[in-house]
Amino acid sequence: MPYSRERIGEILIRGGLITPEQLDEALARQRAEGGKLGQILVRTLVLTEEDIGRTLAEQKGYPFISLTVYAVDRSAVSMIPERIARRRLVLPVGFDGTSIVLAMADPLDIEAIDDVKLQTGMSVNPVVASPTQIQYAIDKYIASADAVQDILLADDEPVPDEVLTGDEDVPIVRLVNQLIREGVADDASDIHIEPSDKGVRIRYRIDGVLHEVMQLPLSAKAGLISRIKVMADMDIAERRRPQDGRIAVMVDGRAIDFRVATLPTPQGESIVIRILNQDDRVHSLEDLGMSATHLEIVQRFLSRPYGAVLVSGPTGSGKTTSLYAGLLMLNEESRKIITIEDPIEYQIGGITQMAVNPGIGLSFSRLLRTVLRSDPDIVLVGEIRDPETAEIAIRAALTGHLMLSSIHTNDAPSTLTRLVDMEVAPYVTSSALVGVVAQRLARRLCPACKKKVRTSKAQLEAIGFSAEEAATVKPYGPVGCDECFGTGYRGRIGLFEIMEMTDDVRRLFLKQAPSEQLRDAALANGMQTMRRDALDKVAQGVTSIDEIERVVF
Repeated sequence: MPYSRERIGEILIRGGLITPEQLDEALARQRAEGGKLGQILVRTLVLTEEDIGRTLAEQKGYPFISLTVYAVDRSAVSMIPERIARRRLVLPVGFDGTSIVLAMADPLDIEAIDDVKLQTGMSVNPVVASPTQIQYAIDKYIASADAVQDILLADDEPVPDEVLTGDEDVPIVRLVNQLIREGVADDASDIHIEPSDKGVRIRYRIDGVLHEVMQLPLSAKAGLISRIKVMADMDIAERRRPQDGRIAVMVDGRAIDFRVATLPTPQGESIVIRILNQDDRVHSLEDLGMSATHLEIVQRFLSRPYGAVLVSGPTGSGKTTSLYAGLLMLNEESRKIITIEDPIEYQIGGITQMAVNPGIGLSFSRLLRTVLRSDPDIVLVGEIRDPETAEIAIRAALTGHLMLSSIHTNDAPSTLTRLVDMEVAPYVTSSALVGVVAQRLARRLCPACKKKVRTSKAQLEAIGFSAEEAATVKPYGPVGCDECFGTGYRGRIGLFEIMEMTDDVRRLFLKQAPSEQLRDAALANGMQTMRRDALDKVAQGVTSIDEIERVVF
């Protein structure tokens, strides 16, 4: 990009970003207060940092990059210490041949370039980024990069005692703390730590999709796993059996709970950390993405004085979020609501919440028996996992209690056959069950960057749209921007299939009809399939065809 001799104010006016009057006012402030023109325009809310960064890049002939989208090379980040990065507001983000690519808020800071040259022994290729993004990237990458560099320099020795006590000066302890902070900052739902013969892979699950964020050397494996097991109060000497544990910490002033599970593999223990943010608000039914028809059906389910309402789907499909949304609607002073959960993911005022603890014999079934003697109006059982819990929960729904719970099945009709597999008598289920809500989670298209995509009528018909719909539907697809960190998606929305226990469905179920016949009867009585709900959300521009094919098809 050629160097421009135009002043930055002239470029801003030429680009239509400011008016001559705004420039004159900013120049007057600069003469009176000092400082850089760009900073004054940002401070007075005339322009954004990105506007100034792009203009500065154009003026000086350097590329402008967005660090929320740019693939930062962590090995480059580790080449300068944190003190230089923060003082100069610069960050090495990659390599360009024999040069280091240096993100800078001010590409004319010659002293900063000289510091990086001296530190790295390499020539510098500046690129421009906004100050806020550089600061964010320093917070995100530098601490872990320093810890990884220290680990690389260390010998592959037994785990030191400092790892077990949590000494903050130990590289592994700093690395684990940074992984947790980074996962929370990126709104990840899970952190996956996966050892192999070559190293340790770190992945975050964000909006339901796994993203690799780091590869660690083999020398980090023993300390990393031991540190996490100590934090989760696990037995660090036990490596042959799976273990479960919990961590409760404050991350940047937020109360965060983590559920930790280990799995023994030939390469070492694999660990998954589920992030449970207590500061997240409980969503209402309206927030879940239900259509007006589905919302009306669920509200009718929950208005019943007794009976069982089940939410089904695989792990990570939002079942607990939907159950909490139902509790939020039911939570009134006149009702006694008790929950049995594993673990308690959100605290709700006015509700008695209990956590399962198998270590001292507090299983779902044992707690449920106690709860039913405590005069509840509504009972929530986090998950029906075994025949004993299923039998007690379903029978409790026949004795004047509204019972809410979740169960692992692929769709709504197969929930009935699953209960039979759990040895619940069909006549009990048919009498107690009010309805089943089956669901999945699909990523929402980013509203800031989504765009219409060219799709043929034949393609739309192939995924389930009718010929009439295919002639009018204009689907959207992902693009990627700063708002969505380059993914094209931001947040998730529910896809639902809701089956009501009508007389036809009950009659077939008592005859032990297969789930296909139960589905046909439910469809004849107005049930909308999850596929249909997904297509409706594509037609509304909420999600993309690729996303519903990944999640539903």
